[in-house]
Parts: sequence; C-alpha cells; structure tokens
Amino acid sequence: MPWAALAAEGSSGTWRCGNTYTDHPCEGGKAVNLEDVRDADQRREADRSTRDARAAVDRLERDRLRLESVSARRQASLIDNKPATTPPPRDTNGVHKLKKGKKDPVYASAQQPASPPKKKSAKSMAKD
Repeated sequence: MPWAALAAEGSSGTWRCGNTYTDHPCEGGKAVNLEDVRDADQRREADRSTRDARAAVDRLERDRLRLESVSARRQASLIDNKPATTPPPRDTNGVHKLKKGKKDPVYASAQQPASPPKKKSAKSMAKD
C-alpha cells in the first residue's frame, strides 16, 4: 500500500491550535480545510509564475556576483575617513596664539565690540 494512502487513512485532518498547526485535535482548535480549490489552469499559471520568479532571482544573483567580481579585480577598496592631505604648518611669527580650548575664527566680523557690563553701585549692593 502506498505511503500517501496510509497517511490519509490515519489522518483526522489538520487543526489550528493558536498559532500552530497539528494533525491532532486540541482544546479550542479549529479544523482547517486544506483542499486546493484551484482548477488545473490556475495551478499551471501559479507554477509558471513561480518558475519565472525563481529564474529572475537566479539571473539577478549571477549578474550581481559577476559585477562584484569585476569590481574586486579592478582595485582594492579602502574606506578611510582621514583627510587626503595634511594642512601646512602655521606660521606663528607675529600672530597671537589662541587660548587653550579656543578655535580659530573662520571669518572676521565688522561689528563693534560689545560694551562692558555696567558696574553695580554701592546702593544696589547694599540691597542684595
């Protein structure tokens, strides 16, 4: 007797128990109908589209591997974030040095310097 016939004889159907499927009934489980209701033309069309999709995937993978191989043979790739050239040393003759933690200004401003803060009078100091 073929194996499929033996399996069909002992099978009581398929049951969905929560998020899993089993061939044994379970508490709160629901019987699932697994009959393929498509006709022969629909099955052939689905099989053909599956074969076409697999062929396209295989073709795209071959193209990708070929392009990666060609680019790898051209030159080695090095990813580096260092500047391409080092800046020339600064001439400090006649130029004041910046204080520690201060950056060199990128541009000069034509504004007038801010007025110094006003000094508190003796009266206001006495109020505090």
